[in-house]
Amino acid sequence: MTTTDLASRLRDDLWHRLRPMTGRDPDERDRGVTPLELLYDLVYVIAFAFAADELARAIIAGEVGAGLGAYTFAIFAVTWAWLNFTWFSSAYGNDDALFRVATVVQMVGVVILTFGLPVSFEDAAHGQSPNNGLLVVGYIIMRVPLVVLWLRAAREDPGRRRTSIAYAVVIAIAQVGWALSVLPGLSFGATVAFLVVLAAAELIAPIVIERRFGRAPWNAGHIAERFGLLTLITVGEVVAATVAAVGVLVSEQGWSVGAVVIAAAGLVIAAGLWWAYYLIPTRTILTQWPERTFPWRYAHLPLFGAIAAVGAGLRVAAEGVEHQELSLLQITLALAVPVGCVVILVFLIWSVLLRSFDLTHLPLFASTLVPLAAAIVVAVVIDPSTPIDLEEDAHLAALVTVIALVSLSCVVEVVGHEIVGYSHTLRAVERNLQRRPSGDGADGADGADM
Repeated sequence: MTTTDLASRLRDDLWHRLRPMTGRDPDERDRGVTPLELLYDLVYVIAFAFAADELARAIIAGEVGAGLGAYTFAIFAVTWAWLNFTWFSSAYGNDDALFRVATVVQMVGVVILTFGLPVSFEDAAHGQSPNNGLLVVGYIIMRVPLVVLWLRAAREDPGRRRTSIAYAVVIAIAQVGWALSVLPGLSFGATVAFLVVLAAAELIAPIVIERRFGRAPWNAGHIAERFGLLTLITVGEVVAATVAAVGVLVSEQGWSVGAVVIAAAGLVIAAGLWWAYYLIPTRTILTQWPERTFPWRYAHLPLFGAIAAVGAGLRVAAEGVEHQELSLLQITLALAVPVGCVVILVFLIWSVLLRSFDLTHLPLFASTLVPLAAAIVVAVVIDPSTPIDLEEDAHLAALVTVIALVSLSCVVEVVGHEIVGYSHTLRAVERNLQRRPSGDGADGADGADM
């Protein structure tokens, strides 16, 4: 490398002057995630963890339905804002000063939204809308910088001007809608219906925009890495929840069988979910067939929430062991349901990505769910309603059994994929290659193909 080349590279790395936002190369190979994007993701995972804490409190208080409703609303708001920025940064992220400032402003919005979550869950528990003014203010701050960035892209990338303007207009209109949703006088039913319609419109809009006006220059491999890293960091929140939950138990009671079991289960579940997710060859497949990115990305919206909810389940388990006011069935469901959702979603993402829905994969899928079903059966047989009493040998043995079974589900999924899933994935890829040449769909005309 010459002195001139080195100086040019250092200038690009260290001097964040304004740079033309002309669009990144959608076919750039080996493009990596930037430190700014990683910092951005960390703030969002804090919001996931906060929402999971509130969900755990709602479950412990017996407000399961309201808690799940508020949690779903919070996860959608946070994840959708993250996804929209990830889409833009993959297409136009130039890491200049203005881009960095806009990113930091969005992070401030995430923090403000997080402060509104306790009110959201409390309102939901009293039969009111989970939406509130603080949430909306945070959400708008998260989205308005993106409008500015899309308008900047429209000015500096004339070839994709219509696509960029369409994104800016849709996001701006959506923010007006979210602001209207907190107007006084709206009934609970009307507010929820309005929010559902608004969310559906936001989900559909990108597909319509890219079909009608052309694809933004997002990079499929970069998108795959961004989603994978957020999944990884969210799995890390499960580890953090495990440490926090066990830490409370140990400080109150010292080390016990329950504390050891929860610690071991949390680590096994986190490792199993991480391993299983990364058995899907996402970057390779999306680089080959970028038109599959849209359905694949939407399958991640519930996945992030389900993984964070595993952390909530571990907190519920620790609470049940510490105060012994929850039944074994409540503890089991708090763990088994989110783990089951993650297992189902991993199989769904695999199927969407490989476009393979044949029956040969179903036995492995069923095998991963058997331990979860067995855990619920054990909890029902022991006592579905009486609070757990770890002084009783039967309750202690049952707690160890159900937590071990939930963890076993993740182990079965990983082992099954390593033994059976590998060859099955190869066969699915071969069928894909036989159906269509590898270059089809890479030009963006099918970028929103569902």
